[in-house]
Amino acid sequence: MQIHVTHLSTACILLEIGSFRILTDPVFDIGRQRYRLGPAAYATRFIGPALAPVSLPPLDLVLLTHAHHLDNLDVLGEQFVKTAPRVLTGTRDTERAGDGAQRLNVWDSTTITTQEGIEIKITATPALHGPRWLPESWHVIGFVLEWKGQENGGIYISGDTVWFGGIRKIANRFRIGTAILHLGAVNFWPPWPSFLLRCTFNGREAARCARRLEAKTVIPVHYERSVWTHFKESTESYNNEFADAGVGSRVRWLRQGERSELVV
Repeated sequence: MQIHVTHLSTACILLEIGSFRILTDPVFDIGRQRYRLGPAAYATRFIGPALAPVSLPPLDLVLLTHAHHLDNLDVLGEQFVKTAPRVLTGTRDTERAGDGAQRLNVWDSTTITTQEGIEIKITATPALHGPRWLPESWHVIGFVLEWKGQENGGIYISGDTVWFGGIRKIANRFRIGTAILHLGAVNFWPPWPSFLLRCTFNGREAARCARRLEAKTVIPVHYERSVWTHFKESTESYNNEFADAGVGSRVRWLRQGERSELVV
């Protein structure tokens, strides 16, 4: 069975498992846009996704890590997700995700059977999207996708998260072959130290996560400084951190809009 992955923009990817098609965190607004992402938190997006919704094949599922930030579910993305045949998301996010969205708490699982008879088990994983003292930081999930025949282990989609104890729990529970990591070193408040108010992995944390999971393949998403003003680290910086951690050879930077085969 062939697996393909296409990075559209930010944390939006198209994952094809045989004929079963999954989209994550839809962002489809075009042109320059300025968004309010939280209290006193604004970000500008300069360009839209590599592919428009009309260019996508028919979908079977949307995985939505969270819906309360417009860089993971924008205006056109919200319109799109409400037409999806099935949506899995966290407990806070069903209003923007549509009435038919299935809510998953952390560690909840559901199994979907594809047309080829492949049973894909999808488990919601913990994420911490900012400082612990901010309640909204906990209203994000990631996902692990597992099915029989995976050579290297499951596919982990981190969601927007910093390093915290939940990453160790994921590593203890699952054998991960591919880690799709949301990077960006997101920080909106320059007067504050980044370690106090950062909202996503920086390079050092992403490398630490890759090592802890022992992932064979690491795919960065949600990192493009040329697209978003609130993404703070460069690709060069990430690569240096991955190399220093001894995982540089495992990293695959996807060309946006290009369909790539994935060995799991």
